[in-house]
Amino acid sequence: MRMGAGPVPRRSVRVYNGRMDEATTRVRVTNSRARDHVENIRFRAGDDLVVGHRNQQYPEFVWCATEDGHAGWVPEMRLRMTGSGEALANSDYDAAQLTVVKDEIIDVLERTESWWRCRSAGGVEGWVPVTILAAVAAA
Repeated sequence: MRMGAGPVPRRSVRVYNGRMDEATTRVRVTNSRARDHVENIRFRAGDDLVVGHRNQQYPEFVWCATEDGHAGWVPEMRLRMTGSGEALANSDYDAAQLTVVKDEIIDVLERTESWWRCRSAGGVEGWVPVTILAAVAAA
């Protein structure tokens, strides 16, 4: 089941997966936002994926589908391309978005160029667009 035409072109993307300094670990939400997907793609390291087109608005994400038919946007850094339109997951992934409220303080767990995976004070994790996040000054 191949999606798209040809391999996904590679792009250089800044990704921060290591330990972050204290000044950038916590962020404040500048605008409330509800998650906009209920069914999300999720997979485990080593899973086979079908890879389609690159997201035009968020180019570090590509459209992927799992063997069980779930599909969604995945950061390219989570993939190891194995052929034209095929990849192996190089780490576990869940595309769940986080519902956030203006002025809420959340912890940053992972970053791509345009979306950050965060954790709320209640322990819920999900992706939030960087456009609605602001740094919290170090205490």
